[in-house]
Amino acid sequence: MTEIQLYEEAMCCSTGVCGPDPDDELVELSAALDQLEDEFAEAEISRANMQHNIDQFLNTQKIYDLVQENGPEILPITTVNGEIVAKEEYLSYDELAAELRANQPQEAE
Repeated sequence: MTEIQLYEEAMCCSTGVCGPDPDDELVELSAALDQLEDEFAEAEISRANMQHNIDQFLNTQKIYDLVQENGPEILPITTVNGEIVAKEEYLSYDELAAELRANQPQEAE
């Protein structure tokens, strides 16, 4: 199973897609994550934002250290199976799908 984890800045809700004028980038990200979950049944995709999931930041040493050293400007951070693959930007659907494909277990021939 491939695990994608997004660590995000503090937002009013868990996805940032709320209120009268949600950020277009967050709307696109939410749609991309929904599509990835549909297409990659073996993938586990989760999000943590500083407002609602501070424990995930505190309990993940790499992420904690990066935020301590760089401040919240380093967010968002994306990890795949615990390895950091992006900082300071969200990956696109295509980039996330490529990470999932690259990390799928190879079938025996």
